[in-house]
Amino acid sequence: MKILFLTHSFPYPPNEGIKLYAYNLIKQLSTKHEIHLLSLTENDKENIDEINKFCKSVNIVRKKIPKSPFLRLYNILFQKNPFCVYQFYSHKFKEKLLHSIDKIKPDIIHFTFVNTSYYKNFISDDMPSVFFLVDAMSMLFYRAMNRENSILKKLYLYAQYKKMKKYENEMMPKFQETILVSPKDREWLIKNNINKELKISVIPYGVDPNYFSPMDVKEDYPSIIFRGIMNFQPNVDAAVYFAKHIFPLVVKEIHNVKYYIVGKNPTGEIKKLGKINQLIIIDDSSEDLRPFMAKSTVNICPMLSGSGLKIKILEAMAMAKPTVATSIAIEGIPDVIDGENILIADTPEEFAEKVILLIKDESLRKKIGENAREFVMKNYTWQKSAEKFENIYKEAISKYGEWIASPLRSSQ
Repeated sequence: MKILFLTHSFPYPPNEGIKLYAYNLIKQLSTKHEIHLLSLTENDKENIDEINKFCKSVNIVRKKIPKSPFLRLYNILFQKNPFCVYQFYSHKFKEKLLHSIDKIKPDIIHFTFVNTSYYKNFISDDMPSVFFLVDAMSMLFYRAMNRENSILKKLYLYAQYKKMKKYENEMMPKFQETILVSPKDREWLIKNNINKELKISVIPYGVDPNYFSPMDVKEDYPSIIFRGIMNFQPNVDAAVYFAKHIFPLVVKEIHNVKYYIVGKNPTGEIKKLGKINQLIIIDDSSEDLRPFMAKSTVNICPMLSGSGLKIKILEAMAMAKPTVATSIAIEGIPDVIDGENILIADTPEEFAEKVILLIKDESLRKKIGENAREFVMKNYTWQKSAEKFENIYKEAISKYGEWIASPLRSSQ
């Protein structure tokens, strides 16, 4: 197959969820198929060499992504679609897409995330394509709206929720299939979708168990780690929630415990936590977070909102790190078992109790960690994810037999 990938951010380095998925999917599929990449980017330079290893062609369109509050207000008042659709629209990208289709003659187009989906409006309806939505974005806005205290922010999130819900319903029928990473998100879309006959599949994130594996480093005992992109509001909310409502309960029992918040772009609110409490360490300096994860005693994921699958949990599990998480955090990994390969807690008291238990009980930490790694290797690898995508591509292409049969469409 010739597969044309569209991404709204360049998939290298694979240091965040969607980029991570795109990079590893391209890497896996390239072993059997011809991959072409068309990507938006804000950067002046990208490490194209790493992607060129797996792609027949790589094209980049540079665009400064607008974030102005005035544009957001204009969007609420005068525009039909969600703000992120207009944020990532580029006439040059559209022209490059049409040129790529004409030149490459792909068998299928893979649209990555909601930010690229709008470009589907400019190509032929009979061009096989799949919509990798990743998360139910309307659910993400809805949950964020319900947790927001600021009236102005709540109004903005409500407007985006309504626009996104309508946009999802309008766009999904234009694709042969929509793909998500979490069954919870699929349930949400089916419940809120006008067209109940749409094909919506779930393909979870994978992990490279060779890259994310136990490391022989000195443990910083006792310590707790929460990691993620630290200007993503659900991550900010989770980190602050743990610092204010759970960490003090842990400190009462274990006085010298450290709380690491690790990830790029920490907000002012996150940085303030480290200034207030010397036991809270903020670090945004490292591209490779594995050493931080390896030396920490317990991994946490105290999410209160958000959507999709938390890859940060799977990566910690692959490193045999015991994790305490909320029910929302593990929605995308419904087959985990509380007490066997993870610990689940939803109140501050229960969360603190389970963190304390893991810190104090070395044998329990070892048991949960070993079971967690075995669980990931059995169920969540990039190879398994790629195989599922490959089957969906084949099914989508099969609906256009005459189109595929053309000599101009034959794979090289």
